[in-house]
Amino acid sequence: QRGNIGPFRPSGLATVFPTIPELLKEKGYSTHLVGKWHLGYCHRDYLPTRRGFDTFFGQYGQQTDHYTRVDMMNRHIGAGYDLRRGENVSYEGAGVYSSQLWAQETVTLLDTLEGKSEPWYLQVAFTGARAPFQAPDKFMKMYDTENNARFAKEAFEMEIVRKGMISAVDESVGKIIDKLKTTGMYSNTLIIFTSDNGSVHPQANLPFKGIRGHLSEGAVRVPAFVHSPILGNSRQGTTSHEMVHITDWFPTILSLANSDRAVATDGFNIWPVIKSGEKTPRDTIVYNLDMDDQSGNFQFGIRKENWKLLWGHPDKFAVHKTPKRQHVELYNLDTDPFEEIDLSETHKDLVAGLKKLILNMTVEMQPSFQPNRYSLGYPRYQKGLLNPGWCQSNWWDILWKGNQTNKGLVNLNKSVQL
Repeated sequence: QRGNIGPFRPSGLATVFPTIPELLKEKGYSTHLVGKWHLGYCHRDYLPTRRGFDTFFGQYGQQTDHYTRVDMMNRHIGAGYDLRRGENVSYEGAGVYSSQLWAQETVTLLDTLEGKSEPWYLQVAFTGARAPFQAPDKFMKMYDTENNARFAKEAFEMEIVRKGMISAVDESVGKIIDKLKTTGMYSNTLIIFTSDNGSVHPQANLPFKGIRGHLSEGAVRVPAFVHSPILGNSRQGTTSHEMVHITDWFPTILSLANSDRAVATDGFNIWPVIKSGEKTPRDTIVYNLDMDDQSGNFQFGIRKENWKLLWGHPDKFAVHKTPKRQHVELYNLDTDPFEEIDLSETHKDLVAGLKKLILNMTVEMQPSFQPNRYSLGYPRYQKGLLNPGWCQSNWWDILWKGNQTNKGLVNLNKSVQL
C-alpha cells in the first residue's frame, strides 16, 4: 500500500499470506533465493528461510554498498553489515560487485541442481540499479564517451553510473542463461524477468511521466519478458499488449507447477496469454487503495479498461497530511498513455462510476502498517549487523482486528459527492 519494509522497522510480510516458495514446496520443488529479500527480518518468522526458501544467499534489507555489503545510514544508527547464507552471517565475496556476486552464487547453485530429479524454483533478486550508485569501470565506460566534467555529481550518477549498473545486471543475467544451457536445464526452464517499479530518475521512465513511489505510468509501468524454449517458435519475439499486473505471476507460476491449492489472490493465470496469445480476463488494475488511519489522508488509484482514475493525495503518499478529498485526475490511457490530458472535468459521470467502484473495493481494505524505525534494531546495538530478534510478530492480529480504516471509509463515503 505505502512505502516498503525498510531496515530497522518492526514489521514484516504477514505470515497469514502463503508465499510462492511455500506453495511450490508442497508440489515437491526445491526453492532458492539469491540477492535481496526486503520483506522484513526483525523477527525470525519473517526470514526468507522461514517463508519457504530452502536456501538463501543475500541481504535482508534493500540496499548496502555494492562492494562491502555495509550500509551507513547515519552515525546515530551506525554502520550495518548485511549478507547471509541461510540464517548465518557470511563474508563471502568481499569486494565483489553485487550483481557479479549474485550471478556467481546462482551459477554455483545451478551446478548443484544439475541432474536432480526434483523440480526447482530459483528467484534472483538483483540489488542494481538502486542507491548507492556504483558500478565497475568497464560498465561506466560504455556510457561515459565524452568528457564527464559536463555532469554534476547527481547527473553523473543518473546518466553514467545508473546505466552502467543496469548493464552489469544484463551481463549477470547472460551468465546465468549460459549456465542453464551448459547444464542442459535450459530447455525445460521458464525464465521470467520483471521489475517492481519505475526509476527514481524521471528521464529513465520516459516517455511516461512520474518516478518511483508515485502512481503515474512512469512509476508503475515496467518492462518484463518471459523466455523459454517451452514457448515454441511461434511465440518467440512477440509482444503482448494485454493488461498484466505483478500479482498475476502468483497464480501463473502455481498453475505451471500444477498446484491445486485454493488460495485467494487478486491475480489471474496469464499462461494462456503468454503461451497462446489469448486475451487476459483482467480488465481492472488497482494502483493503490490506502487511507491513513490517523489523519484520514487517502490515496486511491484504479484503472478500468483504458480509464485511469487517481483520487486523493496526488504525490507520493504521506501520512499526517491534510486530506485532498476533491483532488481527482482522469486519463484515457488508450489515447493518452503519457497522462497529459486530465479529463475529469469533462467526464464527471465516469469519475463518479470509478469512485463507486473504488469504495466497493475498499470494503475489504485493511490498514497499512508502516511503523517508524525502532532503535533496538540499529546496527550500533546489534554488533554492527542487520540482525533479527528485536520485534514481536503477528502485528496483523492487532491492527486488522479492530479495523479503524473501514470506519474512516464509511465517513468518506458519506462526505464525498459522487
